[in-house]
Formats: sequence, structure tokens, C-alpha cells
Amino acid sequence: MFNKLIIDRFRGIRHSEIDGLKTINLFFGKNNCGKSSLLDSIFLIAGLSNPKLPVNVNLLRSYRKLDKSDMMLDFYFLDTSQPITLTAENDEKRELNISLIESSSTNVDLLSDENNVASTDADSKYGLSFKCTIDNTNFDTSLIFSKKGDHDLEQNIKLNSSYKEQLKCRYLSPRFDFYTSIEGLVNVFKNKDEGFLIDALRLIEPNLKDFILSNEEVLVDIGLNKRIPINMMGDGARKLLCILTTIYECKNGIVLIDEISNGFHYSVMDGMWQCLISAAIKNNVQIYATTHDIDSIKGLRDATINEDSGCVACFKLKKTKEDDLKAYHYSIDSVDYSLIQDIEIR
Repeated sequence: MFNKLIIDRFRGIRHSEIDGLKTINLFFGKNNCGKSSLLDSIFLIAGLSNPKLPVNVNLLRSYRKLDKSDMMLDFYFLDTSQPITLTAENDEKRELNISLIESSSTNVDLLSDENNVASTDADSKYGLSFKCTIDNTNFDTSLIFSKKGDHDLEQNIKLNSSYKEQLKCRYLSPRFDFYTSIEGLVNVFKNKDEGFLIDALRLIEPNLKDFILSNEEVLVDIGLNKRIPINMMGDGARKLLCILTTIYECKNGIVLIDEISNGFHYSVMDGMWQCLISAAIKNNVQIYATTHDIDSIKGLRDATINEDSGCVACFKLKKTKEDDLKAYHYSIDSVDYSLIQDIEIR
């Protein structure tokens, strides 16, 4: 698990240092303060040897363009003269430097119909270079795109054969795809661990008796004369099942959840957090979640107010005029006090 993060020149973040990370980490703040960019940076450093991750993050946001200008979007102020630098510390220290690769070829054409003496095909190759360091061990990876004609791109990935990532990290965006959790559900059933999922789903539907997986469809028994698809229970049930299955699949790893409160009624926030905390501790998973919803903050407060809150940290994110991202650490006790006193913490 990470206990400290340092971000330099990533997206709209010039610099940020976040210390005191715990098992459960909730980040809140105004829209466009940098919450999603923070999760993206954690995703990159958790899989630092995979140069395709910046592209994968864009796909989560339904952005599929791969031109050189799109590679530049992750750089602070679109300035590619300096690399993006991400650092994470725990038992080991990870550092990732991301640079833009640019090259071009010049073709001289003396027989052009338009009597051009020369023409230049700029940006024929471009991509991202990853310089990775883990506990003073260095290695490089890269992703290179080559233009083939006006519209075709050829992709070349260079990996390091001597390093295989052991840290699992999954990213659940607000537009999560429930069906990606089906494979994880199969493993839950194989290991006879579906009991904790049933207890969790009863937060949404108290009459739920059990559920089964049939032909890649989750069917639930809520006391009717036949099981019904879980889709009929709404987004909350599917999202909770997806989150818990992802935690189960990421044993000893990291789960990132953007806008965690989406799909949940405020009345189930307390129970939702109890389920997530229990599942995270049981599977040794570190959770990073974002929200701008006061009810999700209250729910986390209520879930831990009578329990050991040492595994939980809350951070208010605020952007400075210099584009630094400040993270103000709140313990559960201080969040509780702020809410009682009606102090604005969002």
C-alpha cells in the first residue's frame, strides 16, 4: 500500500504531495479541482511499466484519439519539454518519468505535380517513453505510433522482459461496465465466498435471499415466484456488486473509484462504507475514492464513528493559484467535528 504520493507536471497539476495515506482514502473537493487526475496518476504509478496506461485512462472517459496532440494532453500546460514525474512510497519507492517521443522524416520529391522542390512528412513517429525506477532499479518502456497513410496508425510497444508487475490495480470510473465484473463473480462462487456479497446487497434490497450467475447474467431471488435480473434492482445494486467483486479480485492491491456515491441513495451510505471497509481489510486492498457529495462523507463518518478509524483518511483537495494541488488531511474525528459544527469541508 502507498503511504505517500508526489505528482509533478501532470495534467493541470503543477505539483502535489499527499502524505498519510491509509487503507481507505476518500478525496473530496470542488468540481475540476483535480480529483480524477489524482486517481489517474495513481493508476499510472501502480502499473508504471505499462506505457499503454495513459491511453487506457482516456478510454475510460470515452476519448479514443491517438494523434501526437492527444499524447500531449497529460503534460502540464501541454509543455512536453519537461517530463511528467510520479512517485509513490511504501515498503518500496516507485518513480515514473513520462516523456513525449517525437521524430519525423523528410522526403525530397523533385517530380511533384505541383513542382514542389521538397515536402516534409512531420510527426511520422511519436509516442511516450516511460523511465521507471523501483528501489533504485531502472528500466525503460515505450509506446510508439507510426503513421501509415492518412488515417492508419501502427503501434509498437516496448516492454521490459525482466520486470513483471505484481501490484494489481483496478479503476472503476463513473461509467463502470457491470459486465466486466462477471469473471470476478465466477471466482467468488468457486471459492464459496458469495455470502459477503449477499449481505451487502441486502442494503439495497432487504428481501434478497440469494443470487446466481446464469449465462453471464446475475439473477436475484427477492421472494418473487422466480429470480429476476439484477438490472431490475437499479444502478446501486449493480455498482455495489461490481465494487466488492473488484476488491475481491484485487487482493493485496489497489482499487480506484471515481465518484463513489453515484447510484447510491444517501440512506445506504453508512452500510455501503461498512461493506467496503470490511472487504478492503479482509483482502488487504487499498481504496482511493473521490466524491463531491456530502452524504458520502457523512456515510464514511457514520460507518467508522464507533469503530477503529485508524484505517481511514479523508482529504480535502484544493487548487492553488500556482496550480499546486493541496491535500488537507482530515481524520475521522476532525471530519465528524466539522460536520457537527456545520463547517464547509467540500
